[in-house]
Amino acid sequence: MASRRRLVLALAGSSLLTVPPLWAQVLPGAGKGVSFPVADPREDPRRVYPLQLLQLVLEQSGREPRVEERYHYTQLRAMAELRLGRLDVTKVTRRDLPASEGLVVPIPLRRGLLGLRLLLCRAAQAHSLSQLRDLAELKALGLGYGIDWTDRPVFERLGFKVISASNYAGLFGMLQARRSDYLSRGLNEIWEELANGKLVGPGLAVVPGLGLRYPLDDYFVVRPDAPELAEALQQGLQNALRNGSYQRLFDEHFSQALRRAALHERRLLRVDGYPEDALVEQAQQLLLAQGPGKAKRG
Repeated sequence: MASRRRLVLALAGSSLLTVPPLWAQVLPGAGKGVSFPVADPREDPRRVYPLQLLQLVLEQSGREPRVEERYHYTQLRAMAELRLGRLDVTKVTRRDLPASEGLVVPIPLRRGLLGLRLLLCRAAQAHSLSQLRDLAELKALGLGYGIDWTDRPVFERLGFKVISASNYAGLFGMLQARRSDYLSRGLNEIWEELANGKLVGPGLAVVPGLGLRYPLDDYFVVRPDAPELAEALQQGLQNALRNGSYQRLFDEHFSQALRRAALHERRLLRVDGYPEDALVEQAQQLLLAQGPGKAKRG
């Protein structure tokens, strides 16, 4: 319990800016909604939690929790609009973003959950994939991946056989059509996706007893000319971590998925060579330690 508290305080205490705490002052444009990319939850349930978390963080910072919802944004478009100052906040998976691209709030949004991956495949192949001995055997199979996902070049460099889809829904159609062999899905994503027959279709299954682990998670990133908003989001996240409101929202969305994934019963193949992120690694270690048993390491 003491180690958990130390980690929460460490994450909450991460430093973003050296400017005075502008969050405590009256923020420019405080009555205006904060623009943020969203999606219809029936089409993309992954974006529900980040929206609710942003609303919580704004409230915890003392700012009105109004979000101006922007639809039909790819990751590439969101970053382009952020750089130009036409979008206030989006998400990134890299903390080392240049300040000219955006101001990253250095607290992982899902406690490293996004880098704890389960494999989705056609049901007839689930058993054979569960018998894979190591990452080299997995790399020989076709991995379906979003063409605009920021870490796609990393997987290509590491030797994965990456087969790109032009959009989110296309990933599942490509798998159904046998153009790819499996998808790597965050355990926070996969169960809702499988339950969405319109999105995923029939005949797909989670590979039993196996998973991937690498240091991936989302961070809020703010447009470069709004340090006061970045400071507000960081303070709001810190407050939410300390008072338990973050944990309640996290549990509401992900506790059932964590139980169902049963990570302690899976071999988690570590993707060596994936860019390191100490904050995500720490958060993942805490998640794995909280399970009914520690996950097996492959």
